[in-house]
Amino acid sequence: MHYTFRRMDRVQVFIQARMSSRRFPGKVLAPLEGRPVIHHVIEAVTRALPALPFVVATTTDEADDPLVAYLQRLDVATFRGDRDDVFARFRACLAKHPAEWVLRICADSPCLDRRVLRAVVGADLEAADVVSTRVPTPLAKGQNAELIRAGAFAAVDGGQLTAYDREHVTPIFYRHPERFRVVGVADQFPELTDGAFVVDDIEDLRRLERASGSVTKKA
Repeated sequence: MHYTFRRMDRVQVFIQARMSSRRFPGKVLAPLEGRPVIHHVIEAVTRALPALPFVVATTTDEADDPLVAYLQRLDVATFRGDRDDVFARFRACLAKHPAEWVLRICADSPCLDRRVLRAVVGADLEAADVVSTRVPTPLAKGQNAELIRAGAFAAVDGGQLTAYDREHVTPIFYRHPERFRVVGVADQFPELTDGAFVVDDIEDLRRLERASGSVTKKA
């Protein structure tokens, strides 16, 4: 199924990013094929879904000042919120940039396949609270995206959230299938269930750099 322009005013992309990664500080601005990692993520989003508005949701930490400065030079919208409570950051970002749906993407995924993004947004939204690449079988790291209904965010009582939920945003939706309808699209891309496309550490960056054209070959 293809996404339609009719739903473009219903969806907002949130790219979550911060410089204070535990394993690889500053990785979102690390150079990959001559450009920062986050530049490739933004390019994948804009090429796959050119009609969708997007914002980079980062933190209020001083460590993220260089990231915000870089994004401002690109004329990219940014939002700054809590560093560790990413769930709260998303809620606050949603209040500032309201939409019916939020497409969640991580900024350490420079090799995102554009077909995946289109499939997530193109799913049957009337039948879902979350559209995910993590079910039925998760796609490989770096090929994941989740579309979350704003009403699902609103329905969560903060007292129900664990520290893990707050850091990783969406586990609570998967943990409660009786409350939230999760629709998977991962079975459309069996060729993307293996491999690693994420930048978790410096070795990942070097590996992707050695795979000549790994970023620019995205569909």
